[in-house]
Amino acid sequence: MEKPKAEEAPSNLAIIGRYLLTPEIFEILEKQAPGEGGEIQLTDAIDTLNQTQLVFAKRFEGTRYDVGDSSAL
Repeated sequence: MEKPKAEEAPSNLAIIGRYLLTPEIFEILEKQAPGEGGEIQLTDAIDTLNQTQLVFAKRFEGTRYDVGDSSAL
């Protein structure tokens, strides 16, 4: 599945790739079925972890640059 166009996205939130996870995540990852593209998805494992313990997020305040898109630089 490709990323939706910005105007079709379900929210304006994004994961910017910084995690502090408990050791339990590794056991979950070992058991995690492959997701999109046949790869193990960390976000799926975090969802599973959230079923047994609290998972917190921090909203980033500032400017985020998409370095994968030269038009955003």
